[in-house]
Parts: sequence; structure tokens; C-alpha cells
Amino acid sequence: MRAAVDREGPPRARFVGEACEVGVERAIQTVRGRGARAAAVVAAGVLVVAGLVGGIARQRAQARGPIAPALPDLPRVEGRAIVFSPAFAARAGVETAAVEQGRLTPVVQVVGTVTFDSSHVSAAGTRIRGFVTKVHKVEGDPVAKGEVLAELESTELGHAQAQLVAMGAKKAAAERHARRAADLLASNLTTAREAEVAGADLEEQRAMHGAAVHQVQALGGSSAGRLGTYLVRAPIGGTVVTRSVAAGQSVESDLVAFRVADLDHLWIELSVFEREIGSIRVGDVVEIVPSGDAVAKLSGEVAHVGEVIDPSRRTGEVRVKVDNVRVGGSRVLRPGQSVVARLRPGALERVATTVPDSALTYVDGRPTVFVSEADGRVTVREVELGRTDGLRQEVIGGLTVGQRVVSRGVFALKSELFR
Repeated sequence: MRAAVDREGPPRARFVGEACEVGVERAIQTVRGRGARAAAVVAAGVLVVAGLVGGIARQRAQARGPIAPALPDLPRVEGRAIVFSPAFAARAGVETAAVEQGRLTPVVQVVGTVTFDSSHVSAAGTRIRGFVTKVHKVEGDPVAKGEVLAELESTELGHAQAQLVAMGAKKAAAERHARRAADLLASNLTTAREAEVAGADLEEQRAMHGAAVHQVQALGGSSAGRLGTYLVRAPIGGTVVTRSVAAGQSVESDLVAFRVADLDHLWIELSVFEREIGSIRVGDVVEIVPSGDAVAKLSGEVAHVGEVIDPSRRTGEVRVKVDNVRVGGSRVLRPGQSVVARLRPGALERVATTVPDSALTYVDGRPTVFVSEADGRVTVREVELGRTDGLRQEVIGGLTVGQRVVSRGVFALKSELFR
């Protein structure tokens, strides 16, 4: 037989009743096999106890009364205002800032490309026809000024060097002959004419020797090295950025074998719209942010403002000089890389009414701020915007100096408008 337990009443009473019902079942199972009479006696005793316990639990629950459900601490919308408690403000990090008036230098933001600074790039050519025997440096290698980049064998250079040696020997012989003629003339053992001829021959040999020296130098050789060996040297210190020769290659005299660049000094090429380029001046400060790396920031300055507007794109060229920096041993900028340039034209500086950029949000596509009226109450206000300097936003209409607007926790308040 299964005992029935009253399931009405508060949760505590129901729990007790269910527990007693389980006890009855276990008691019946325990005495099963001892006879139906014994089972009935045990079940009756358990039911009595369960009734007493359940009654006590119901009386206590009725004495306490019903438990009211806890209401969530959320802001509420009252017309164009949002009201919230101090606890919500602390939880959402709501803070306010004053509407201020001060000098503002707007930012012109443009995407640009890193290029070489032409004053810090140099080419190393072959200068002669020859055969490449050895390459000492390849792309990416650092080099010092005058360091050997490659070696060439050239018959043209070898012939010029041989001529230089021969001219040197003839000059030395002419010098000795001129000295003897001068000594004999002093002892009246020769005529003045013979001494003059010896002197003229010496001047001729000196001129021929000088021409031979210039010819060897023009070919990039010297009288000290191996005959016919031309050394391609780095014209400046920096990094090898291009190489167009390989060992075993035959080259002509006009080939640019290497390009060396000092990557510590670079240019940023910008295309600025014509409505903004007129306010940019040489010397204006520029903040450079590499694409994909908002942490690394470099400072540069405008070095050139173009005089011509591209009629198809309605833009003009602006060149920015920047000193590359190293982070962890590597340079931040690389030629060909895209960057974001934030120019601060001094010509646009003016007095303006501003709020923090963080105070601005958009509701239905319109710029909006939350104006603080009192503690725990803000109103929604549409505003008309001007320019920004990246930290503060110019407000042309909708606010007055001295008002306070929400500068942190804006998203939490905005969410209440669309709940």
C-alpha cells in the first residue's frame, strides 16, 4: 500500500512531505516478507509522524508570509531621460566630463605608403664591361661605406692598368734623364738645348702618366690591386635592398648592380584631398601608425607639399620625413608598407567647444551625447559635430560650455534605449 502525502503549501512543507513519502516506501520494503499486518502498522506510524512534521512546516511558512521576488537594478527610460541608481552607475563605470572651450588643432587622417628617402639611397654600378667572379653581399645584408659588394674581371680595366704601369716607367726614365741633363749643363758638359729637350720630355711623360691614372680611376680600378679586377663598393652605409648580379654573369658597363639604402631615414608618401591640402604646411607635425600595429607610433614632419592636383582623384602629394626606430632590434617601418598618417595642420588651429571623443555615440545614425542633469539622471541630446583632434570632438551645436556629458559607460546607457 502507498501512503498519500499532502503536496499543497510552501516549498519547505512539500519537501518534508516528499521525504516522508520516501520513508514510507522504504519502511514497507523493509518489513515486506514479515507479513501484511506488520507492514500496515509501520506505515501507519510513519504517516502520523509525517503529518505532524508537515503541519509544523506549514505553520512556520504561513507565519513568515509570502517572499517578494527581488527586482533587477536596471536603468529606466522616462521620455528622453534615462534614470539609474548609484549602484548601476558604479557597476557600469558611468563617469561624466565637462563641455569645454579651448584651442583645438584638428587631425587630418590619411593612408600613406612608406618609401625610400632619395637622399639616403645610392646605386652601385658595374661601370665597365666584365665578368662577375664573386658576390660578397646579397639583399638584406648591412654594409659600411666602401665595403666590397662584388668582384669583376675586365680586360678593359686590365689594359688601362697596364698602360698606367708603362706610363709610370716612362715618367721615371724621363725624370732621370732630365736630372742628368741638368747636371751636365751645370758642368758645361752639354748644351742648354739638350737640357730643355730633356725637360720637355719629362713634362710630356708626366702628362701621359696623369692621363693613365685618370683612365684607371674612371674605370673604377687602381694601380694597387690585381690587374683587370674591378671591385664594386658600397657608395654609402646602409642595407642592400636590390641586387642584379650573380657569380658567372657577364655584365655591361651601364648595369646597376646594387642599390644600398639607409633604412633609418624614410619618406611617407600621402595623397591628400584638395579640400584639405591647402591647410598643410611644411614642418607640420605628423603621427605615423603602421597598419595592423596601433601600439607603435612614430613622429615625423611634412617635408614637401605638392603644387599639382591630380584631376582624376582630386588629390595632391604630401611627403613626410620620418626617422625609423627599432623595437626589439627590428625597424618599425619597411619600404612599401602602408601606414595611417595623422597630420596636425597648424593653419586649422582654432578656439572650439569640445567634448571627449568617448562621449560621442550614434543613435539612428545621428551623433548623440548623454547630458547629465543630476546624479542618476541623463537626457539624450543630438549634437552637430565639427572636427576632432583624436582626443576631443568639436561640437558646433546642441551643447553649451559648462554642461556635463557622460564620458564613460555610454554603451551601457545606450543599450537602455533599445531594450
